[in-house]
Amino acid sequence: MENSALQSFMNFLQTTSDLVAAEVSQSSFWYQVEAIIGAIILSLLVSRFLAHRIRRWEEYFSKENVSHSIARFCLQLARRLFFSIFAALFLSLGASVIADQHLLAEKSFNLINIGYQIFYAWALLVFMIQLFTTFVATDSLLQQIKKPLYVIFWILAILEIVGILPKFIQALRAINLPIGSDSLTLWALIVGAITIFVSLLLAHWLSNLCDSALNSAKDIDNNLKIVLSRLIHIAFMAVAVLISLSTMGLDLTILSVFGGAIGVGLGFGLQKIASNYISGFIILFDHSVKIGDTVEVAGFNGKITQIKTRYSVLRNFSGEEMIIPNETFVTQNVKNFTFTDRASVATVETSIGYECDVNRALAILVEIARRQSRVLESPTPWAVVSGFGNDGINLKLSFWVKDPENGTSVLRSSIMKEVLERFNAEKISIPYTIRDVTLKGELKIKAANDSAS
Repeated sequence: MENSALQSFMNFLQTTSDLVAAEVSQSSFWYQVEAIIGAIILSLLVSRFLAHRIRRWEEYFSKENVSHSIARFCLQLARRLFFSIFAALFLSLGASVIADQHLLAEKSFNLINIGYQIFYAWALLVFMIQLFTTFVATDSLLQQIKKPLYVIFWILAILEIVGILPKFIQALRAINLPIGSDSLTLWALIVGAITIFVSLLLAHWLSNLCDSALNSAKDIDNNLKIVLSRLIHIAFMAVAVLISLSTMGLDLTILSVFGGAIGVGLGFGLQKIASNYISGFIILFDHSVKIGDTVEVAGFNGKITQIKTRYSVLRNFSGEEMIIPNETFVTQNVKNFTFTDRASVATVETSIGYECDVNRALAILVEIARRQSRVLESPTPWAVVSGFGNDGINLKLSFWVKDPENGTSVLRSSIMKEVLERFNAEKISIPYTIRDVTLKGELKIKAANDSAS
């Protein structure tokens, strides 16, 4: 058995070498070689010239929107396909010249046909790489799989050129897999897997384009943008999987059984997770909390920076972040400081001596608050007497801050520094506590050397 296989392989090599030797010895072979080399040289010159022009056009489509992304993708694809397209075109012209000069018979165009197939295969490979780069958009992943992808592709291309690939495909089609009501061939399974991969990449790219379009829309609420983005992403992925499975010849009715089993598993094992996912859509739809709101929930006070599908992220003024499950916003009490109005009240307290002019001190406080850029003019700031202390009269300044999510510590500090400067200039004293200590009886001081002796 092994000897017969080895003999068959040796006969194949011998036949191939005789065929190559016979072709090389003919002048028609070298005419074809000259036509292929000339096509490659001319294609390199023309493609480089046009690629330089197209790079300039790409600079006009630098915006991150749908129309610019599609235009940029088409220009980049055309720039990369120029070599193979013009090589095939110039090779066709060379073949026409050879045929017009009657340098060889039409049936002898074997090498030129191989050249056509190589150029077309190169164009297909460039197209696949461009699609993968655009849809996945990860250069690191592309660099990892680029070499294996090239090797696999050219092996398949060589098998197609020599005529072995069709026989291999026919053998895969003859292998049936008992899946579903109909028999599924191994070739259909491979094609379906490739279709699923390509469909998911295409769905991912389309969902990203929709995200860009939604983010650029100014008349849509941020919460609605997030909801639509997630629904579009889920819809594209589901459609891609269903289309891919149908191309494989699978009966989609069998998915109902698995869907029911998955639903039961989610109901019992993933109840909390499912509740958080549903709560995430609820808070996005009812606008109870929004990105940028300042809230207090679960004992944590901060601004909402992210609303994910399962959780939300709060960031306080100290830079600390808290991950809150979305269910908490639905089932617990939430204090939203910016629910109807983003502005909130801040206060500054001080005191003056009993001998000072109270009305003048109150006017100074209001005047200083009005000069601050972050303080709203309406409602106007107000100052009141809040009490009579042991050392002086207590005053309280209140004002509305239009952006409390940025914090009020720096603003209050600036106001208090100006209050101190104005009070000193206006001779308004700020009292402080003074304590007199009285010692009764005889005070004896013992020297250190006396205690040592």
